[in-house]
Amino acid sequence: MKMMNHNSMNRLELTKVFSDDEALINKKVPRELLLHVFSYLDVVSLCRCAQVSQYWHVLALDGSNWQRIDLFNFQTDIEGRVVENIGKRCGGFLKQLSLRGCQSVNDAALVTFAEKCNNIEELNLNLCKNITDTTCTALSRHCPRLVKLDLDSCSQITDISLKALSDGCPNLEWINVSWCENIAQNGVDALAHGCPKLKGFVGKGLKSLTDPALISLAQYCKNLEHINLHSCSAISDRGVIALAENCVMIRYLCLSNCTHLTDTSLVVLSQHCTHLETLEVAACSQFTDNGFQALARASYTALDTTVSVFRTSEAVS
Repeated sequence: MKMMNHNSMNRLELTKVFSDDEALINKKVPRELLLHVFSYLDVVSLCRCAQVSQYWHVLALDGSNWQRIDLFNFQTDIEGRVVENIGKRCGGFLKQLSLRGCQSVNDAALVTFAEKCNNIEELNLNLCKNITDTTCTALSRHCPRLVKLDLDSCSQITDISLKALSDGCPNLEWINVSWCENIAQNGVDALAHGCPKLKGFVGKGLKSLTDPALISLAQYCKNLEHINLHSCSAISDRGVIALAENCVMIRYLCLSNCTHLTDTSLVVLSQHCTHLETLEVAACSQFTDNGFQALARASYTALDTTVSVFRTSEAVS
């Protein structure tokens, strides 16, 4: 009989420990505790654990460990079948999913995902340029718990999506439809009617967004705190006045590159929005010192408020 050297024995024992489902850690540590430990791991770590043994494979891929998934770092590798598999694996456990930058993902995958993951609360589809209104229609039908949705730069999204979301996602609190240039008044009006809990509206670059849309938001979404209208060049003082008078809890407001606005907007904001903390107004050429002085007086009077005004910086999302 041949004798194994020391290194061979070590390799043999290591292989045995990691392939044997009766390993000491599996005997001593309760399944529930291992699941709890796995719940702190990221996607890569979970996949590595799944390769240790059959027992760990089952634990690592348990749906309860996949409540929050961010695939941004793998965006170039993510295709529709991956999203479908996530939906089938995680089911009702999944609460947060980010597919930001995953441009290969299409409607078919997200329809399957919506059908399987009915408890999704936060979904980031930023730069998923292949999706259309079909995705939002599926979310409306199957995902009533949706709270936060990012559709930034999803250029094929139209008013139909916002109408669908207003019908099926009444708990929506935050939406980003920046650079979705097919969105206009009808979509925003429908969204405002159906989603009264809205606290954040980000609509940078919506050239077709007009004052009546802002008036609807102001009338039906009085809890708005974060509003970004960067480069919404069609709006005027009328829309901003409606927001200021009805949404008094606004803390962040970006009006940069909204060139039709005048000091009237600043004065009304100073009178009503006492919680305002940040106001961005880059390239608003009609604003004068009179308007900014009104803001300064208001922020000085309200002891709990300090307004930071950015006249030249780019707006944040």
